[in-house]
Amino acid sequence: MDSAVLLFTTRGYSATSVREIVEMAGVTKPALYYHFESKEGIYLAILEDLVKIADDGIAASRVSSGTARERLEGFLLGIYGLFETKKAWVRMINAVFWGPAQGAPPFDFETFHNKLLAVLSEIVVEGIAAGEIRSADPEDVTLALMGVLSFNMDLTLAHPELGLGKDGFRRVLDLLFSGVAAPPTPPACQETSR
Repeated sequence: MDSAVLLFTTRGYSATSVREIVEMAGVTKPALYYHFESKEGIYLAILEDLVKIADDGIAASRVSSGTARERLEGFLLGIYGLFETKKAWVRMINAVFWGPAQGAPPFDFETFHNKLLAVLSEIVVEGIAAGEIRSADPEDVTLALMGVLSFNMDLTLAHPELGLGKDGFRRVLDLLFSGVAAPPTPPACQETSR
């Protein structure tokens, strides 16, 4: 599967042949056909495996206790940790999803994204109701958090030397939760004439 991921990412789905996959993997065509039935089968198996890993990661990262901030940070850092273990697979999904149509079999890429948004939104709404997150449009807060996660993953994929890593991601989340605006300065005291 890792060989197929690399080839689908670098060459594209259509340009990758079963022969190339099995040569890179060091297996025979009958072995691939036995386990996956076809190139389409291995492609779909990769995506389905990643969805299962992601679903398990969402479940494991979803903490039901603690403050809204602690729960959001734990969830986002858990998802980022999952990304770190499957970077090549995420790169393949980006190549297929954002790249030109390649004749790849259809796959519902939106479901995972929507699951992430739903969990984030739920925690945000609870945090606002509890007064732990300032009163704001929950969708805006959710998208800001998702944006920080997505940008950090994209930066890591596109420019690994600039990627923040988990510690840098935690710092950016702290900055987001603390707010980027400086506290307002009180107006200078003016002397009154006597």
